[in-house]
Amino acid sequence: MKTSHLTAILSLMLGLLATSACRKEKPGEPAATEVHVKGTPHTDEVLAAWRNAGLAPEEFAPMNPMIEKATYCEHGKVNYVDTTVCEFESDQALDLGVQAVRKEWERIDAHTGVVVRAKRTLLAVVDRERREPSGKTISQIINIFSTL
Repeated sequence: MKTSHLTAILSLMLGLLATSACRKEKPGEPAATEVHVKGTPHTDEVLAAWRNAGLAPEEFAPMNPMIEKATYCEHGKVNYVDTTVCEFESDQALDLGVQAVRKEWERIDAHTGVVVRAKRTLLAVVDRERREPSGKTISQIINIFSTL
C-alpha cells in the first residue's frame, strides 16, 4: 500500500513538472505565476508603450537572479540598447535596487547608463556596446517610460 501511494505521488509530481516545462509564454509577457506590484507601471505596460511609440523591445525575459529587493524584473534590448525594468514593493527597496544597478555598472565599466523611476518601477538603460553615441534611443526610451 505504501508503494502504490508513493508511486501515485511521484506520478503526480512528474505530471506537474512536465506541464510547467511545456508551458509556453511569449517573450515580454508575464507568466501566469508572476506577481506584479500594484500601483506602479508593470513591465508589460512599459514594453507595450515602447512598441506603440515605434521602438523595438526584443528578447525581454524575466531576470534570474533579479535586481536586489525587486518583486519582478525583465531584461532585454530596446533598439539594441540593454534595458532592464523592475517593479518594487517599496521606495526603500527601489533605492536599494538603484544602488545595486550603479554598483554593477561600476564593476563592468559601463560607458553610458541611466536609471529612472516611475512610481515604484525602475528603468535601467545602459549602452554597454557603445552603439548609441548620440543618446537618441536612450532619450526616447526614458521619455516614453516617464509618461507612464
